[in-house]
Amino acid sequence: MSSLFTTWTPDAIRALLDRSDKAVERAILALYRRQTEDEQTTQETKHRNGRGFASCHAWRGSYYAQWILGGQHLSRPHLQKARRIARHYVGQLTEVAQAGQPLEVAHV
Repeated sequence: MSSLFTTWTPDAIRALLDRSDKAVERAILALYRRQTEDEQTTQETKHRNGRGFASCHAWRGSYYAQWILGGQHLSRPHLQKARRIARHYVGQLTEVAQAGQPLEVAHV
């Protein structure tokens, strides 16, 4: 699926997350980038802005993002949790993909 030729819908994002571990990691990074700087630093949600992780996912999502940014990939049990988190934010991820920031890329 190429973002250049795909109209990203919530269903398309869900399908991508279900089949691609790389897309899950990219989704976690996309959500982390939507956190404010102070939220990234403290790994908690401080602003009710509808962007990034909700408070129930802030710590784990930020931890996973920092792990991935450190050059590591998520192991199977963590990948399963990250997939559940990413699917929760399919609306935000659809916005990200429609803005031209694809979740599917050659390298995370």
